[in-house]
This record gives sequence, structure tokens and C-alpha cells, in this order.
Amino acid sequence: MSKLTKILLIVPAVLLGLFAVTFMVYFFNLDMKATSLLAPLLEKWYDRLDRKQYI
Repeated sequence: MSKLTKILLIVPAVLLGLFAVTFMVYFFNLDMKATSLLAPLLEKWYDRLDRKQYI
């Protein structure tokens, strides 16, 4: 096979894989589930930051 043929086969496969991953994230609402798991850790880290301005 030539290099051009390999590229023309790989590019659609990669795009189809990316679409499948994006669809799974949307279908199972994984972005919000990850946010709910990471939010307490990020809030704890953010609250420990030193600030120069106080409200």
C-alpha cells in the first residue's frame, strides 16, 4: 500500500474514534460526573492559595 492510501484509511478511523468518545461522554454525562468528583479536591486546593487582596 502506498503512504497516501494508509493516510486516507487512518484519518477517517481516527475521526470515527474521536466521534465515538465524544458521543459516549455526551450519552453518559461523563463531564458532569467528573466535575462532581473533582470539585471538592479543587475547592480544597483553591481555598489554600495565598491571596494578597481580601474582600
